[in-house]
Order: sequence, then structure tokens, then C-alpha cells
Amino acid sequence: MLGDPNDLALVLMFPMAFTVAMTTTRGIGWFMRLLAIVTSLVLFMALLATQSRGGLLGALAVFGFFAWRLIPSKTLFFVVGSIAAIALYAMAGISGRSSGGAAEAGIDASAMGRIYAWEAAVKMALDNPLLGVGLDNFYYNYFFYSPHWDGLNHAVHSTWFGVLAESGFVGLIIFVIFICSLLKCARKTLLVVDEHTHAPPYLKAMALAVYSGLIGTFVSGTFLTQGFIWPIYILAALTIAVSQIASQFEKSMST
Repeated sequence: MLGDPNDLALVLMFPMAFTVAMTTTRGIGWFMRLLAIVTSLVLFMALLATQSRGGLLGALAVFGFFAWRLIPSKTLFFVVGSIAAIALYAMAGISGRSSGGAAEAGIDASAMGRIYAWEAAVKMALDNPLLGVGLDNFYYNYFFYSPHWDGLNHAVHSTWFGVLAESGFVGLIIFVIFICSLLKCARKTLLVVDEHTHAPPYLKAMALAVYSGLIGTFVSGTFLTQGFIWPIYILAALTIAVSQIASQFEKSMST
């Protein structure tokens, strides 16, 4: 999957979230912080090289999460965020992509391909509302449900529509509940760590990393097909692990 630039962009959300967390958390040793800064820059350049719009949105979500916590003035936050979004779009060279960009009139080919794929996903779900067309079967059913056939089957290019098409409305509901539970768990962990000023810096950094990583992954996953492959579930395991460590720390502080 690392051979696909869109999939690579999403996978980069994991280390980027952790390195930014290590960089911005007080109490982290200077060597680890320096290493995190260098790694963040490398990951950022790698993300730009993918020219993935979904990955770019995920990166903005990760950086925006930390900026929201660090910038006191929310007006300044939105101004800086808007400028950063425009700058990132220009730096990524998205307008020069071979499949979609500013050179194409109206909605570019890449965007229209997603719209056609999402429409096909809805039709698959309506035709198979309970269980969908089956895992990893969207690609092979594209011809039968797509309103636009260009001679090739296509991926769904959306985690949410992919889950809807391949597992039906029941699967989508379960998946959404799973995602909401993860976000709630990560948020609760971060609140526990924030409430205790003596919490270990590395624990706080990990709590920040998994929460921002979840946000970045789900934002970018809106435009990338990641519902039934490993990244989301590894991040889920990390979220649960950090939650357990934070819970043990809270119990030790109360005794």
C-alpha cells in the first residue's frame, strides 16, 4: 500500500502526530525534542511529495489541533490557519498533478472520479442495505453501479463510503460507533493527563499524539479508502494502550 501516494499520505499521519506532540510538549528532553523536530520536517516534506489532497487535509487537522491548544487568540488561529492552508496547497504542487488540478476547467478529473465512486457506493448500499457487497468487493462491483464508466474499475476513495458499500448500513453504524468511542476515549485520556500537572511528559505527549492522530486520520480518511486495512486499527490499539496507562497513573495519584 505504500506504493500508492494517497495511502502513503495517510500512513504518514501516525508518525507526524507523534513527532509534533514530542516537539510541543514541555518536559521532553532536548535530544528527543531535536530528533522530533528533524523527523517532523522530513515527514512534512514526504507528505508534500505525495501531492495527496486527503493527506494535506489530514496534516492540516493535526497541525490545527496543536495550534488550537498553543495559540491563545482564536482569531489569530483562524488567520494563521487560513494562510497556512493556502501556503501548503501551493507548496504541495497539487495544481500540477497529472490527474486533477487547477489546469483543468471546472471540477477536475480526480474530484469527479470520487463523486462517481461515492454515488456507486450509495447505490451498492441501497441494493444491499444490511451487509453490503462484501469486504474488498467495491472495486469488482464498480461497473454494475457506477453512473460513469470509463473502461476501468475504481476505488471508492472514502473510508465512510467504502464501509457503507462493503458492509451496508449496519456496518457503517457499527463503524461510526467504533470511531466515536475511540475519539471519546482519546479525549478522556487527554483530560486526565491535563488535570494532573505532575503527569509524565512522555505520557502527555502520547495522549496528544493519539488524539491528534485520530483526528488527522479520520479527516484524511474521508477522501482515502482506509476502512478495512491496518492503519486505523493500529491507532485504535495505541489509543486504548495510552488510555490504560493514563488510568493507572490516575489511580496511583489518588492513593
